[in-house]
Amino acid sequence: MLDASSSQRPGFIPEQVEFYHVEICPLADGMLSVAVMATMCPCEGELTSQELCYDRARTLDEALAIIRNSVLIH
Repeated sequence: MLDASSSQRPGFIPEQVEFYHVEICPLADGMLSVAVMATMCPCEGELTSQELCYDRARTLDEALAIIRNSVLIH
């Protein structure tokens, strides 16, 4: 698994996050694909999206750990 710590993402400012979008889908090889995106509002009325993490997991617990490491809640 990748180190998906959001605090290490260049240009990622957690205070600007409006919401997170998480995708988990099964893959043909039995693993899970996990993607985490953040929609941010850096300027009034302007929304932008940034991919925070894309990884593969063997179990749902591993997938949740990837999500937990990617999402910052204030």
